[in-house]
Amino acid sequence: SPALYGLSRRELDVALLVAEGRTNLQIAESLIISVRAVECHLSHIFAKLGVTSRAGVSAALRRAGKPDPHPVPAF
Repeated sequence: SPALYGLSRRELDVALLVAEGRTNLQIAESLIISVRAVECHLSHIFAKLGVTSRAGVSAALRRAGKPDPHPVPAF
């Protein structure tokens, strides 16, 4: 749901791409926005999720029930 942690739809789009391991440039190209816009969205995402890293974004999405795009196989 876009209301996840109060994220806007676009912030959620960016967060999901961050969780896939995409760079700011790759995210910008995928969403047809500027790298500066991606950086701005990331700043808002970090604040809303209470994290300080891209890994923190991925962890927050997992806690919220979003699937991990790169699951580690269980052995």
